[in-house]
Amino acid sequence: MNHISHETKQKIEKAIFEMETTTSSELVAVVTQKSGDYLSISLLITSLVSLLIPFGLLFFAPDMEAKNIYEAQLLGFMLLLLFLNVPKVLFFVLPKSTLIKAAKLKAHETFRILGLQKTSNYQAVMIFVSLYEQSIEIIADSAISSKIDNALWQSTIDTFVHNIKKDHFEEGYLQAILEIGALLEHHFPIEKHDKNELSDGLIEV
Repeated sequence: MNHISHETKQKIEKAIFEMETTTSSELVAVVTQKSGDYLSISLLITSLVSLLIPFGLLFFAPDMEAKNIYEAQLLGFMLLLLFLNVPKVLFFVLPKSTLIKAAKLKAHETFRILGLQKTSNYQAVMIFVSLYEQSIEIIADSAISSKIDNALWQSTIDTFVHNIKKDHFEEGYLQAILEIGALLEHHFPIEKHDKNELSDGLIEV
């Protein structure tokens, strides 16, 4: 998994701090290495494939003894399970929809756990990055979502995902902060007695 350097964290924190001097909204940066536990899916795939091994062996070697078929099936199960436990292999085996769903579920759960729906003006926005799934979620609280359609975040999400795939995490996050900040500044300019209610630092979950 990717290690996020202290320097990168400092740059993200500084970018959020500077952004929040121009808007009354609160931006929270979150990253997770992996959103889902895919062991059950690996086991299911391995089990289904293993069930087919005896049929293949009997087709090519109809005289094979039951003991040898069982041993081959057991060996195939163990090797395939080990193979699917390699993160990069599993990533390409799993349907993209499964990866996106896991990231989306964890993003909404994280938004709730962090209490981002409890700010005084309901103007919190969270950028949630799931590195393994290569997925980005932008979740906004009610005051923001009432004025900014979720579709407006899509261009920022697409660019960020592209940067993640190229292993440009820092560049992608900083660019996303700038783009989101510009949109928030336009719709929610800084207020006279604005308070910083949430952390500006990158949160790892």
